[in-house]
Amino acid sequence: MVTPMHPINSAVQALVPMMEECGIAESPVLLTPDYDLPRCAYEKGVPIQVIFGGRSAVFVADEIIKATTKASFMSEAPLKKPSQRAAAAGILNAVTGFLCTNRKLHACKPEEHPECRAEVIKKIQNKRIYCMGDMPDVRKLAGDLLVDRPEDADMVLVTGDGLTGDEAGILSELPKEKVIYVGPSTVGTAQLLHCEHFCPFGRGNLQTSED
Repeated sequence: MVTPMHPINSAVQALVPMMEECGIAESPVLLTPDYDLPRCAYEKGVPIQVIFGGRSAVFVADEIIKATTKASFMSEAPLKKPSQRAAAAGILNAVTGFLCTNRKLHACKPEEHPECRAEVIKKIQNKRIYCMGDMPDVRKLAGDLLVDRPEDADMVLVTGDGLTGDEAGILSELPKEKVIYVGPSTVGTAQLLHCEHFCPFGRGNLQTSED
């Protein structure tokens, strides 16, 4: 039986040729924990700021990640551990931001959370929901329509903590139209895999006027 490829590995495979073509694969990338960064209402953990080519993106990880590396580190790495996947996903976010294919690099402001929650309610209404990730608020909103298996769901919601787990490997076996990546942590992976991404009020690079 062939083990399905993890979505972060698939996204890396999609990005590597783009980086090589642009000559940026060996460019430095800086990962630094920053507890002052706003967090998405559906994410939990340590906000890791990822800076690449002057672009600032975030990934909310389960543990502290601090490193200076190159984007090319992802090319040959098996990415078996959640921390390695978190670092790679953060780099995917920053590099796609640098390439201007992704503009949801940071979470919205806390005062926008209620409006975002209202958007979630509209999106999941009358649908069977599977949550890949903790997201207790979404689980509560789903109520009796929350299901225990992704294959039974009309909509599979994926947050950063769900994306870095081994279970996320099943996403490659599900129809793309039922998978929705949620929050800024997942945006690079979603964009590279051509999947829907939900982050209606996500912001651009915090180091520029795009805020």
